[in-house]
Amino acid sequence: MTEPAPPKQRHIALILAKDLAANLASAMLLVDPDGDLVFFNEPAERILGRPYAEAQMSSEELAKTFKPVDESGEPIPLADLPLAAAFREGVPSHGHLRIESMDGRTHDLEVVAIPLFAQADQLVGGLAVFWEPSEEA
Repeated sequence: MTEPAPPKQRHIALILAKDLAANLASAMLLVDPDGDLVFFNEPAERILGRPYAEAQMSSEELAKTFKPVDESGEPIPLADLPLAAAFREGVPSHGHLRIESMDGRTHDLEVVAIPLFAQADQLVGGLAVFWEPSEEA
């Protein structure tokens, strides 16, 4: 019988970011340096349509699950999402997109994505903060 692989070792900066996200009212999602989901908080659960414990997935699975599209309904490639752009460029990125949550609802979102560096050349993950803009704004 094959034993399951041990869990990935997480950098302390990513662990602290998870603690921060868990204690804030803003919807937040954390990924590791490979873009794989590390955590999303309770406010994000309401938008994404499922508790974090039931939604662990890779970056590719994230994009397939939520089917991000732009304002005209065109699919947004994984490489063009704000978090991927933040990783690639090493600076924060912002975007507007529409997703289909895991409970089948559609959400228009504003997203700010930030690469997380432990040192200038050591990417340890990324953080996305997202919200549904109010219709009054």
